[in-house]
Amino acid sequence: MDSVILWLLAASGVLSILIFVVRALLDQLPDVITAWHRGQRMYQSADRNIDDPPGHDV
Repeated sequence: MDSVILWLLAASGVLSILIFVVRALLDQLPDVITAWHRGQRMYQSADRNIDDPPGHDV
């Protein structure tokens, strides 16, 4: 009976840590998405500047 109680305590501890980690990751998700979009915009604007450099007369 003691081993069952220990297994339940261990399982609940692991579950609480897992929930804590998942919650922390989900809290950071909006910042990651914002940074991803900002990086895409910077890459696209840099790509346009390379394709059409200023002062290039043909």
